[in-house]
Amino acid sequence: MGALLVGAAGALLVLVGAQGLRLLGSTGLEDQVITHQGEQDEGPRGFAAFVDRLGARFQRTLMAMYGPARLRRLEDRLRRAGRPERLTVSAFMQRQAGFTVLGMVVVVLLALAGQALLGVIFGLVFAAWMEVWLRMVAARRRRQIDRDLPDFLDVLGVTVRAGTSFRQAVERVSAFHAGPLAEEMATALREMQLGVPRRDAFIGVRDRAQSENVSTFVTALLQAEELGVPLAEALGSISSEVRRQRAQQVRRDAAKAAPRVSLVVTMTIVPGALILMMAGMLISNLGSLGDVFG
Repeated sequence: MGALLVGAAGALLVLVGAQGLRLLGSTGLEDQVITHQGEQDEGPRGFAAFVDRLGARFQRTLMAMYGPARLRRLEDRLRRAGRPERLTVSAFMQRQAGFTVLGMVVVVLLALAGQALLGVIFGLVFAAWMEVWLRMVAARRRRQIDRDLPDFLDVLGVTVRAGTSFRQAVERVSAFHAGPLAEEMATALREMQLGVPRRDAFIGVRDRAQSENVSTFVTALLQAEELGVPLAEALGSISSEVRRQRAQQVRRDAAKAAPRVSLVVTMTIVPGALILMMAGMLISNLGSLGDVFG
């Protein structure tokens, strides 16, 4: 009986792990189907749909436990992460409840199999999975924005120097590029079309992106607008500054990665080299060792 429970828990963990790897590799855009025929969204499928159905009964309870203030913060975090998989607050909480229920099932199964501590560990992992996943998605999106911004500004500067107005230039460059930065710019354009001042729209981009480079771009752009600096010249200066900051970030990341690489080399190559040396010494001295030990 214990072996069956352990096997069932193991199968469940494999399924959840496979779905977790899929989510980690997802940008949140793969499932978005753009259609002009009025087709309805089919919603999540597969394991995600199973988790959502599992958490449907407990969604309201979990939202009540979070409270209004925490739910508002969650809404801000989802917006900054680009709404991965088009999740709203209620959909996020439903999936969070589903993973929590799955964690409780794993805890019970492993406890019955005599592995209570392991069950508690996996239960905590399941309960915290959606929060961890959202943080990783937001961080990956921020890195993508940092990578795209210098090229975006270069093309934007060329378009403005060609005589195109700033708003039309942003619209054209956003349509040409793909990714989260283009999405944020398109959102700012829609807000400006609805009457939001350009300053407020770009401040919104800065707040949602949570990127040091985007903050530099928006701040410099607004200052240039206030001081009357020619926009094409300002964009060139901003692009150079952003590239300089990006280069510094890459150097910092490389400096942080060096100790990790050294640790991996130490933990993998050194033990193998020691084993090889000791094996060679033993083989070359088998005769002497045989005389010593009789």
